Amino acid sequence: MTTSSDAVTAAPDAVAAVPPSTGTGAHGVDDRGAAPPADPAAAARRVAWAVLGVQLVALLVWSAVLYSRWSETYDFALRYQAWWGIAHGTLDPYVSVAHRFFWQDHFEVIDWPLAPLSRLWPGALWPLWIQDLMVVGGEAGAVLLVSDALRRPGWPQRVPPRVAIGLVVVLLVANPWLYVGLSFDFHFQSVGAAAFAVLALREVIRGRHRLLLLWVVLCLACGDIAGTYLAAVGLSGLLAGWVAARWPRGMVDAAEARGWRRRGAVLAGVGALWFAFVSLIGANQGSALTSHYAYLAPGRASIGIAGLVVGIVVHPGRVVARLWASRVDLWAYVSSSGLLGVATPWSLLPLLVLFESGAGQGPLLRSIAYENFGAVLFLAPLSVLVLGSIARRLARSGARGRDASGGDAASGGDAGGRDAGSLDAGGRERDRRSRDRRAIAARWVPTVLAAALAVNALGWALAWLPQLPSEWLRVTPAASAELDRVSAAIPPGSEVIASQGVIGRLAGRRWLYELAGGRAQIPLHTASSYVVVLPYQGIEVASVRAQLGLLGYLAADRHARLVMAGSGVWLFRVDRAAGARDLRVPPPPRRLPAWGLTTATGTAVLSGPPSRWHMVRTGGRPGYVVDGADWNEPPGSYHARVALASGVPTVVEAWDSSAHVLLARRYVAPTGTLRRQVSLTVRVSDTRRQAVYGGWGPFSFAPLPPPTDDRIEIRVWAGRPGRVAVYSVELAPARAA
Repeated sequence: MTTSSDAVTAAPDAVAAVPPSTGTGAHGVDDRGAAPPADPAAAARRVAWAVLGVQLVALLVWSAVLYSRWSETYDFALRYQAWWGIAHGTLDPYVSVAHRFFWQDHFEVIDWPLAPLSRLWPGALWPLWIQDLMVVGGEAGAVLLVSDALRRPGWPQRVPPRVAIGLVVVLLVANPWLYVGLSFDFHFQSVGAAAFAVLALREVIRGRHRLLLLWVVLCLACGDIAGTYLAAVGLSGLLAGWVAARWPRGMVDAAEARGWRRRGAVLAGVGALWFAFVSLIGANQGSALTSHYAYLAPGRASIGIAGLVVGIVVHPGRVVARLWASRVDLWAYVSSSGLLGVATPWSLLPLLVLFESGAGQGPLLRSIAYENFGAVLFLAPLSVLVLGSIARRLARSGARGRDASGGDAASGGDAGGRDAGSLDAGGRERDRRSRDRRAIAARWVPTVLAAALAVNALGWALAWLPQLPSEWLRVTPAASAELDRVSAAIPPGSEVIASQGVIGRLAGRRWLYELAGGRAQIPLHTASSYVVVLPYQGIEVASVRAQLGLLGYLAADRHARLVMAGSGVWLFRVDRAAGARDLRVPPPPRRLPAWGLTTATGTAVLSGPPSRWHMVRTGGRPGYVVDGADWNEPPGSYHARVALASGVPTVVEAWDSSAHVLLARRYVAPTGTLRRQVSLTVRVSDTRRQAVYGGWGPFSFAPLPPPTDDRIEIRVWAGRPGRVAVYSVELAPARAA
């Protein structure tokens, strides 16, 4: 390679900055029989293990908090329903919440030997804790990857062990997307696969075939996505071996490079065959290719692997446009993980993960960070290895600068009688370049680069880690306690239909369905089915309006009975009538029951016929009798109607809650005991989307887009002591009204 090309890329040196495949054996004795040299990274590694141990404890506690606050959603329900079935003897469990057999989702065969743990205390918490162990195990593999590289004779002293290992620990432990990914249920198909893939990468480099086989088996057991991960790791080995043979640096001999290529070829083939096999038998239905890449095959109801490849080839511009639209989000993953890791042949797996995320998931990148865990885990150690290669290049540049300076001095001495002022402009320019080269190659430069990467990682942590509780703890402690009582009240063999934001912990049963799946009819399999609705709680995808409408529908259904209600949690029992085999979920209505809304001063009256249920305020404390009646509406003219009976003056208000702007207000005189319908006109002039947190400064992440329409909310206020009863609230376009 020419000198000019050395200044372009650090990738060839990064190939060499990897663990040796020969040397100290597993029992502390050198392969050649000599005593092993002192390990310069031992002390730094002990500190790293202590930090990872503290992190593991913190992750276990955080998972327990998420579990206690009912933060487990649809993805948890999908997998844990299968766990429960396997643990109870059903080896081919049907996952009713996903409407398919579990093996058809991602072919996660690792769940079969793990599922019996769900019979032990604390039951459904086991998958979360196992995922925590997988993550820390993958991080330990990343630390060992760097530690192995430190033992190579060519590792630059300008990046001492404490700096290298400290940096990789900071890049991993401080990365906020790792914690976001773990907070979203459990996903062995991506998180576990990435953890085992990084351990497999280490053995591709070291050549320990038994350990390599173990990690490959465990990785493939995590599902279809694991096949692509292993294929990427194998291709990295092939590419790195080819680069090492093409541009040798004195640290990798020909035999070692051949070993990388050989093991890489095997892994690439095994990973590709596994992915093809899983796809062929139809066991990759959870990969959602159609929803992620529908833009590549417009008009087609579904898209497979072949269609995806054809779409990328035929419509490359669409892929580029999608990646460009996701550039801020992709940068967030790369920057927070060290950035430098992309400049090495070993980075094919994180690049594959980021490409798939940017080209497929688009604006969902932040919410499904678990899909990008492979990029976070791989880029951190690779960034440290590239930093080592940069330090070596700087050392060489400094040596060339010293040689050039010495040569210039010697030439000047040979001139003897020539005056110093006779140096031409070219000589002064060479001298200046030599000084600049020595300054850039100073010993402190790699340390400053490492410090900059660490500070950048900590900046991402400070910007985003404080957001975790508000983003993932969406069920209040009072509602969590009520859900505990609801769960205990539901008979074990009964079917459950629940809001998707809390459905995860209710998945220990044969029949389970979510209320956000877009199904107009939900089959009823047991004599009595139980419906759990939380309009204002949990990580929901269904609108408040849709869930409030369902409450009104259930209350009016003669086959449904209210069992429990409290803290915003509603439990109905639906008895299967003769000939009735399903629950019909109505579309979101315009009229909402007032007794299901939130309140600051009122109490829901749920006795007597449902037509008489209402929200009532009998005390003297001023405040909103009802609020939280939400409709997502575009600009236009609307009529709001409130059915109420009051003994004191009241105020009916319409708010744009997205921007906290009052749109309309009407003062209502007392009506006595007579129920009266109050109307007011609401005009929405423009769209004022709700502000969503997106970070700050260089630590910004494109936030999830809010609804395209504003939240229009109707409220009823009472300021004087006296009785106020509100029965229903309605908002309809003016033309419909």
